[in-house]
Amino acid sequence: MNFLFIVVRNFQFIRVSLLTIFIVCLASQKETNAQDHQPSIQFVELFNNLQQELPREYVHLHTDRQWYVFGDRIWFSAYVAAGSYHLPSGISSVLYVELIEPDGRMADRIAVELTSGRANGSITFNQAQSESGTFRIRAYTAWALNFGDSYIFGKDLHVITGEDVRELPVADGTPDIQFLPESGYLINGISTRLAFKAVGPDGLGTDISGTILDKNNPDFRTEFQTEHLGMGFIDQFIPQTDTEYVAEVDGEIYALPEVQSSGTAIQIHQSEMQYMVDVHSTRYRWDTQLLLFAHVRGSVSYASLVLLEDGRGTAVIPKNQFPTGIVHFTLLGSDGRPVAERLAFNKNEADLVYAEISSEEDNFLSRSEINLDLSVLNAEGAALPSSASLSVFDDGVISYDQSASTIYSRFYLESELNEFVENPGFYFSDHEYADRYLDLLMLTQGWRAYNMEELADLDELNIFALPEQGFTISGSIKSAVRGRPLEDATVIFSIGSDHEDVDLITTDETGRFMLTDLQINGSELVTIRANDATGSSRVRIEVDPQFENLPLHQGIITQQVPDLLTAEERMDDSITEISERAEQVHLDIERFVDAQLFGELDEITVTADREEATDQFERDLRSGSSPSQQIDFDEDEVMASIPLLQAINQMAGVSADPVRGLTISTGFTNLTVLPPPLIIVNDIEMDFEYLQSLSTSDVQTVNVFRRSSELGFFGARGAGGVLMVRTRSGVSMPGGEEQGLITAFVQGYQPPSEFYSPRYGITVPRDLDQPDNRITLHWDGEIELSDSGQNIRFWAGDVPSTYRVVLEGITETGIPFTATEVFNVVQ
Repeated sequence: MNFLFIVVRNFQFIRVSLLTIFIVCLASQKETNAQDHQPSIQFVELFNNLQQELPREYVHLHTDRQWYVFGDRIWFSAYVAAGSYHLPSGISSVLYVELIEPDGRMADRIAVELTSGRANGSITFNQAQSESGTFRIRAYTAWALNFGDSYIFGKDLHVITGEDVRELPVADGTPDIQFLPESGYLINGISTRLAFKAVGPDGLGTDISGTILDKNNPDFRTEFQTEHLGMGFIDQFIPQTDTEYVAEVDGEIYALPEVQSSGTAIQIHQSEMQYMVDVHSTRYRWDTQLLLFAHVRGSVSYASLVLLEDGRGTAVIPKNQFPTGIVHFTLLGSDGRPVAERLAFNKNEADLVYAEISSEEDNFLSRSEINLDLSVLNAEGAALPSSASLSVFDDGVISYDQSASTIYSRFYLESELNEFVENPGFYFSDHEYADRYLDLLMLTQGWRAYNMEELADLDELNIFALPEQGFTISGSIKSAVRGRPLEDATVIFSIGSDHEDVDLITTDETGRFMLTDLQINGSELVTIRANDATGSSRVRIEVDPQFENLPLHQGIITQQVPDLLTAEERMDDSITEISERAEQVHLDIERFVDAQLFGELDEITVTADREEATDQFERDLRSGSSPSQQIDFDEDEVMASIPLLQAINQMAGVSADPVRGLTISTGFTNLTVLPPPLIIVNDIEMDFEYLQSLSTSDVQTVNVFRRSSELGFFGARGAGGVLMVRTRSGVSMPGGEEQGLITAFVQGYQPPSEFYSPRYGITVPRDLDQPDNRITLHWDGEIELSDSGQNIRFWAGDVPSTYRVVLEGITETGIPFTATEVFNVVQ
């Protein structure tokens, strides 16, 4: 079989200096004085320089599926590109990935190391509450946060448990309706497209119809209705002053924007080959020239003067002058400030890229070898070196959403818009109205992620986070008695139990210290020693909570029930059976990851040990044991009423004995010597004696970590388990805080791990009497496609179904691509 997929390639430009552009423009107007346009020229030069000096980072995660069974491991491949041409970013080395629960609480956060804009990793549900619903995975760099929420990657994931997917209640309430004139304002006497957008209580677009009324003129009526996902527009709406326009929808009244007495507007008309930009002004009338410029992702591709005669002027611009993406048209007034803006999406059809997936068959037997050939070609058929990721999963459970976000829509569309884009993949489909609705989207998304008003006032420009090339430890040194900040105190850091890596810095005038760009894998013990300017160690060391500068997710997640296939299409699998199928796979995956995290993976083979591990896993489930456990003393009155050690003993697999100390059952029976459990209080390592000194009233929460997917962050020492305590008032070091010494664990990069996939006839017997129920058959988060392409090899499982292949990636020249197709596994 041969699968062929087409995407639009980013057009490559020869950069021409802005000065040259303006000289050409001005020379063509004999009576033009360049001084008249200096404010506009300076504005565009400033804009262009800022985009080059402060390039933006674009973040995308390709996950192995769009849906999961609670307890699955979510595999992802990260792409971070920088600047206008989406080249691999070297700006940041740290990417944060978070899992958000339906109620908006962050269940987990990990950090992965970026190398040339690429990273791979996985995140689990270990810290989440077991429930079905819509979760969200987020990803961002600290540098990307400078440019707004649209540069934070977000993707909703459908999660099911052993129970049937719940039906969501119908959201009550009236829709939120906004009216958006084409270039920003309603201006007296100037015809405009008046776009509108209706969003329901669930946060999604909703269909409406209504009437525009003028409270001052009972004879005025204009009907309107939505076209696509709650969006629509009224063509050639001519507003007038001395009016009070409102919209009536289902008996509700909504106000329209106020009509300006004078101003300037732009309207864009498109043909297949060009943009026609019409300028209409009641502020600038005769023989006035205004500067129109346009950029795509911050790179200025067009700048020219538009001559206004009787307040009207036109610019005709070839579309092939712009690369693929959102074109931001901005008209500057005589003072060099923006007076009108319009977004338009450009698809440069002169530049195509073909992603090809080929296989010799459409149907495969269970446990048979499957080979796929991958390549990315340009319009001439030449191979394009690329970096990609590939997932193969059972497509017979929940329908694959073809309109969901992809790397293509993320890099070209979503990152440039401040508001949520519903079904972004639809706009790049072959639907006959895809382009029309895409322009409707441009009309209803406000004024973009580039704030021109902020640029016009540089005092408002705020860069609050610098690029991260590693991790940071910061805090304060204070006097032991009065807590006074100490300037020029000496702070010595050593990392690891062997204290080999040592750094020395001094505090500033406020007593603050900061050590940046630390390269930490997993979790490392950091020892901090401090002396005041006289050399005395009688100081107090206060360490800032790690990652306190990172934003928390705001608000609950809109819950959506995915389209489940019918029982027949799912081959009679019930939701419960799907969940049981997933549980059978979890043990194999986690056992494989365990071996990698603790350095014991040479080659995994299936033996009788697997049956023993399965039995132990089932016993743990029956006993109520869970991968990680928590006691919240604010919510559990019974636990809050008993001594702390007694409360800890109620947690499965944990023993806290005043004589024997603390033991935690981790299940690492293949390790001959287990280290003692780590006891961490408020991110600081403590001993069991200190734990005994705490009373229940001192403690807010206790967490126990027993599973390697969690313990991997703590290195080999984590094999003995970890008990983490969060107190109400911080740590009081017994006689140590005033001695200028403190230790703490710092979370670093997630240790690398590989996806588990049996190789039948090589590492696993083909006739193994153990069902292979994998949902994700294959995941490869890092594929390098050379001039000759790449061959991918994996093995089918035992479940007959339709399986989907999803390929995402980016060429070395910054062209994103995506492709998908299906094949069958039969008995």
